[in-house]
Amino acid sequence: MDNLIEILIILAVIAIQTFSGYIGNKYLGSILPVIFLGFVGFFLYKGALGFNFKDIIMPFLGFFVLVMIYEVGKETKKNKIKKELEKMKAKDISNKK
Repeated sequence: MDNLIEILIILAVIAIQTFSGYIGNKYLGSILPVIFLGFVGFFLYKGALGFNFKDIIMPFLGFFVLVMIYEVGKETKKNKIKKELEKMKAKDISNKK
């Protein structure tokens, strides 16, 4: 049951970041990375994170992944708009003939 909850949380984070990138809202897209950095800071303050390779690299990797998920959503929207414009141009060209 715990694994199911973890998977659902991960899927929700991915969905929120992708959606915020898709709609192009920078503030909405920055909420989860800021919360993530807040948790990392809290864990550092409490001493739950040490100074080993895993505890140093994983926060950077997590932040980078959240930002990249946002960018993928943004690129998806950009590609969709580009395809729609190409369809409209093709339709205009075919109507002129």
